[in-house]
Amino acid sequence: MSVISKLVGFNAVAWSKFTSFTRRHPVVRGMLSYAAIWPTSCIIQQTIAGKTWENYDWMQALRFSLYGGLFTAPTLYGWVRISTHLWPQTTLKTAITKAVVEQLTYGPMAMSCFFFAMNYLKTNSIEEATEEVKHKFWPTYQVNESLI
Repeated sequence: MSVISKLVGFNAVAWSKFTSFTRRHPVVRGMLSYAAIWPTSCIIQQTIAGKTWENYDWMQALRFSLYGGLFTAPTLYGWVRISTHLWPQTTLKTAITKAVVEQLTYGPMAMSCFFFAMNYLKTNSIEEATEEVKHKFWPTYQVNESLI
C-alpha cells in the first residue's frame, strides 16, 4: 500500500470519527463554526474599511474567534434548546414568537456581553469594559429594535 493510500485511509477514518463526534455533540460543531465565521467576518469588515494583508488587525480577528467560538456558540445553542423546549411547534406563529422573545431577551444580553468581552479581551480593565457597555449598548439596541 502506498503512502498516499495510507494517508487517504487515515484521513477518511479521522474525518468519520470527527463527524460522528460533532453529530453527538452539536454544540462543538457550532463552536468550531463560529470560531471560523466570526474572525472571517472581522477580516472582511477590515478589508471593506481599506486594510490589506499587511495591516490587518490579527489580534482583533483572534478576539472575534475566541468570542464567537467560546461564548456566542454555546450561549446561542443553549437559547435554541430552551426556546425549542418552550415552543416545540414548528409553525410560523411559533417562529415569530421565538424571534420576538429572542430580540427582547437574548439579544440585549448578547450585545452587552459582546461589548464587555471584546473590550476586556483588549486587556482593558473591568471598569473600562463596563464603560464600553454603558456607552454603546443603548444606541445599538435602539438601532436593532428599529430594524424589527
